[in-house]
Amino acid sequence: MPPILAIVILYGLGLTASMQVGLIGPIAPDLRAGFGLSQAEFGLVASLITAAGALTAIPTGVWAARAGLRKSLVLGCVMMIAGAAIFATANITTLLYVGRLVTSIGYLLIVVGAPSWMAGFNNPKLVAMAMSIWGTFIPVGIALGNWVSAAMVVWLDWRLAVGACTLPIVILLPLLAMMEKPATPTARKSLSVGVIGVLKSRAALKVALTFSAFAGATSAALAFMPAMMVDNLDIGIALAAGIIGTTAIAGNIVGSIGAGMALGRDISGRTILVIFLPVMATAIGTLFVSDNMMLSLVALIIFNIGQGAVAGTCFALLPGIAKGGLSMPALQGMLAQFAEIFVVIVPPLTGAMIDRNGWIGAAAILAGFYFTGFLISAIRAPMRRAAA
Repeated sequence: MPPILAIVILYGLGLTASMQVGLIGPIAPDLRAGFGLSQAEFGLVASLITAAGALTAIPTGVWAARAGLRKSLVLGCVMMIAGAAIFATANITTLLYVGRLVTSIGYLLIVVGAPSWMAGFNNPKLVAMAMSIWGTFIPVGIALGNWVSAAMVVWLDWRLAVGACTLPIVILLPLLAMMEKPATPTARKSLSVGVIGVLKSRAALKVALTFSAFAGATSAALAFMPAMMVDNLDIGIALAAGIIGTTAIAGNIVGSIGAGMALGRDISGRTILVIFLPVMATAIGTLFVSDNMMLSLVALIIFNIGQGAVAGTCFALLPGIAKGGLSMPALQGMLAQFAEIFVVIVPPLTGAMIDRNGWIGAAAILAGFYFTGFLISAIRAPMRRAAA
């Protein structure tokens, strides 16, 4: 199978995994009405998609390396289908929780296994580009899930929305079985050795902490952005969601592909990060205080391009770090686990700042986290350049 087709399949798995995050917003009113959920209970339904990653991502990555990437990805697909089926057929609240928890296991196995498979391609430039493209799977998948879910809820039913957002997995699973195994086998270590190895790596910690500050801030920014745009720009929520989704997909693709091209031309990942993280801090600060539509659009586009560049670069740096004898799936797990912890922490902090200081408070804390990521990435430590 041509590597490009393999990238399409693996990226499709990642998109479908992220669609499970994006689908939940549009079905919120139906879920709350149908199951009598409080805001806190609905929040738990939404957040359980990150449960497996926040608790077990690093050991899961080590297990995936030992079990084999094909097996872990197939299991991830099966778990995601099973979780969606439980969720979509639930008739009590407990089954909603169970369905999302099972889905979170599938989500974790896919986001650890798919990029690890990409890292096994023989062509270093192809690896750099593939990993940069992979960096867009979260925002693009969330936007797609949001759109598909919204359309299905309007015309049909929330249960069918869950099925529609999971259907690509059913299509991609047979294609996954036809793919050749990665050309370069990943390191297979015991669970304890694999976990300790990635935690002791200064380069891995630096990338993981940079990505975590970025991911936490981005999660909070996207959570509050629609309401902020409604308040600041005096537009409807549908228009705000459309603007955010469209610019997220376009900007992330441009930023990610641009980062991949830069890495392929021997521009270091550190250089990309120290440029784009301050740019993101400035853009998000401007966006959250602006009441001018044109200025807000420019800031939003710049923010999304930066998002693609930073995420793509962080993922693209991992294969170079793995060459030091570390497990690539364990590194992916480390990135996921650190990020999920920050995703749990930063949005509530941002909400508290909004309650206290309004949108200017959100601008300050979000810009602060992006600037923190910049400071971490700027430290001269053994952050390896992505293979080029």
